[in-house]
Amino acid sequence: MTTPNHRAELAALRVIAMEDILNTPDVELRKEAVEDGEDIAAIAADLKSAMRDVAAAALRRRLSQAKARMTVLPVQRAGQLVRPPLERLKQLIQEAFASDPRLGLAFRDGKRQSDADWESLYDDLVALGKINPTSHED
Repeated sequence: MTTPNHRAELAALRVIAMEDILNTPDVELRKEAVEDGEDIAAIAADLKSAMRDVAAAALRRRLSQAKARMTVLPVQRAGQLVRPPLERLKQLIQEAFASDPRLGLAFRDGKRQSDADWESLYDDLVALGKINPTSHED
């Protein structure tokens, strides 16, 4: 004697029902819905709304995952990058420019560079691999 597997039977019935719906022409489906007193426009609106909700949920999930990745990365970078004192930082930048003639730099209005400008330039050169951030650690 075998025990009935109700879940498998229901799953098989769902598959058969879906195949039947997919194989039925649209005109016939509309006719059956009208005969059953269904509002086709309301069904279509409900389906459209449900599909939008699912798509929006998927996009929110992807955005949440992207935000989670973005919050992890800056913390890792910040922990790895320790800038040297400003005078040493300037020296490292000058050495990088002296060792690679392809590097170029434009100054704004020919004015003096702020400390933040030097730090930003240092960060850029580290990101480009032109300065090794561990080469100046004590």
